[in-house]
Amino acid sequence: MLTDKERRPLILRSNRFLGSALVERELIKTEDLEAANEKLLEAVQSGNMRGANLLNILLFDIKAIDESLLVEVITEDESLGLIDLTHYDMAKFREIDADIDLCYATYTVPFDRVEDFTMIATAYYLSKPTIQYWEEAIGGNIIWYVCSVASIAEAIERASQLASSEEVAVKEGS
Repeated sequence: MLTDKERRPLILRSNRFLGSALVERELIKTEDLEAANEKLLEAVQSGNMRGANLLNILLFDIKAIDESLLVEVITEDESLGLIDLTHYDMAKFREIDADIDLCYATYTVPFDRVEDFTMIATAYYLSKPTIQYWEEAIGGNIIWYVCSVASIAEAIERASQLASSEEVAVKEGS
């Protein structure tokens, strides 16, 4: 797991690349990106790594992006499949041992492993530093999916709760 100090450059680069890709594809305006970047820097400076998420800020704080259009662009331009993790069993997440704060900061979650393939859902596919980080962290073969922010956030929360309940069970068994 990375420390907050180690996460910060990755989070800033990932969000910078995502913001540029969104402007380049005309999914947001430059002014909206500038406003979102200010809020992003506030979150990073306050140490709120889970809140350091440009897409979340653009969607919910500024309301400057249409998520369905973003998903459509990614599925068509990048030839990715679409997945909804709402009812997906997140038990494999613990085996993968992903950094929960980076999952939130990059809206990316490894959610399954079958043989030597790891399935990863993301809303940050347009951010090359995000993709590069997860490819290096996971290693091996990856099958990428695009997913809505709400579905990813809910899946990460379920995975966190599952991990917490497993930790409690281990402590009680000791």
